[in-house]
Amino acid sequence: MGGHNGLLILLAVAACSVLFHGSNCSGEGTSTVATAFAPPLSFSSRRHLLEGIMVSACKMQSNNKGTTYSHKTHHVLSSSTTSDIDSKAESGKEPVLVNNSNPSQMNEQLKNNNNLMDVFDSVVNKRYACTRFQRYKEPSSNKFDVNNNNNAKESSTNTAAPQAAISDQSVVKQACKCLELSQRAPTGFNAQPYRVILVYSKEEKERLSQFCLGRNADRVRDSDCTAVFLADRECGRDGKRYTKFLVDNMDPPLQNGDGDNDGTSTTKLQTNTSRTRRPLSSRALFKLRMLIMLFSSGYPLPRFLNVPISLGVRTAVSILSFFARCLHSMRQRFRILSKLFPSGIQLLPTLSSAETWAQKNTMLAAMTYLLACTSRGLATCPMEGIDAAGVRKVLGIPRGRYSIPLIVSAGTPYRRSVNEVSETDDVGMSHGDDGNFSPRYKFDEVVFGNTFGVACDLE
Repeated sequence: MGGHNGLLILLAVAACSVLFHGSNCSGEGTSTVATAFAPPLSFSSRRHLLEGIMVSACKMQSNNKGTTYSHKTHHVLSSSTTSDIDSKAESGKEPVLVNNSNPSQMNEQLKNNNNLMDVFDSVVNKRYACTRFQRYKEPSSNKFDVNNNNNAKESSTNTAAPQAAISDQSVVKQACKCLELSQRAPTGFNAQPYRVILVYSKEEKERLSQFCLGRNADRVRDSDCTAVFLADRECGRDGKRYTKFLVDNMDPPLQNGDGDNDGTSTTKLQTNTSRTRRPLSSRALFKLRMLIMLFSSGYPLPRFLNVPISLGVRTAVSILSFFARCLHSMRQRFRILSKLFPSGIQLLPTLSSAETWAQKNTMLAAMTYLLACTSRGLATCPMEGIDAAGVRKVLGIPRGRYSIPLIVSAGTPYRRSVNEVSETDDVGMSHGDDGNFSPRYKFDEVVFGNTFGVACDLE
């Protein structure tokens, strides 16, 4: 094997000479090794020769080196990308390239990856629940006629009442950017069953704070903005909007030959720089919408009908799932069942209520928003101590369809003096601050390995 490898490497060097030094038709730049390939080859012939030799050499050395050769870009591919070559080739996309011949580039890439990990770890560790925000600017006081006793009394009353601070517009713009970034959070079927209201005007902050409990009201008034996350419990109502969203983001098919485009025929896709979906037929789009309604329980029905229908569907699926699990277990023990069900037993999913499904998808976007704010130096405080009905009323949220799992205030943290102690919340808990982490349970008490209750020991 070693002799074959050496011979192939020698041929590869010779082919490289043909490709790069033999491009001069006069032959002045041709080396003595390249003259062995006579008569002179055209550029395309030399390229195909080089490809054939490199593919053969990489196939023989793939077990030792873990590399292969790309026909399209004439680069050596790492072993991490060769496993996906076949699937990438079907979609017409070229795998990620790693130039093993340039160690400096590889070292630079590894250094960038390490820096990226360090930055992300720093963002996660620096996030904390800010218990008090720095007020950006105080509102101008109302002017009254001091000679009028009634106006004087009104002035003293307004002064005593808590008022919201004027927001820093630069912070609000940063928060908007963070909300835009939070849209990249994953959701089931990419349904994105949530809405967000960003409250930043002085008047709306005061109205919102009226229905926030305890110190949460102060945080809404003092912070620059508050994001109110809404979980859509009836996302099935957006069926037409969702279908249009998928169709608008699909690649137009380029037919290879005859045959209709039903979403299952083999077609070449015209790809662009964004991530797109393969074309789907009307039947496939309808099936996708039905799956979303099944998993989300978000049927486009009035609330008093949606709740009992959802409960009935989830109960029926739970009963069928119980029998399916029993048959699945018995099939592994009794051969007769293996003959009756040769392809196996189709297990059924565990369905959630509309409230649960919508909120768990919304919380992914909320967590992404928290980390995005931290990466931009903004302090955040997620809160759930609110009167949801009152918040719906003051913000004009449609009744029944949306629940409010949490609100998140963002802004600049309060600057304590040297003698001031750390802020605590209503129950006396300290949530930490920048550089002072709040405690967590031990890792072994939360994370298990393979089986519940077993420590995740990877040493």
